[in-house]
Amino acid sequence: MTRYDVAIIGSGIAGASLASELAERCSVLLLEAEAQPGYHSTGRSAAFWSETYGGPDIQPLTSASGPFLANPP
Repeated sequence: MTRYDVAIIGSGIAGASLASELAERCSVLLLEAEAQPGYHSTGRSAAFWSETYGGPDIQPLTSASGPFLANPP
């Protein structure tokens, strides 16, 4: 039996991003029920990044993501 350090349910943008980030440090199992990753919300998203998005609790996180999105690994 294969063992993993982390199991992530769902391979949309959040699950796949988390799996990618963790994979350098531990073994990751990414589980998806659909035939392809990103099939539901991620596949239908027309989102864009705006530094001013979110209220006072979210906006600092939005700003902090800017450098990563500008220069992803």
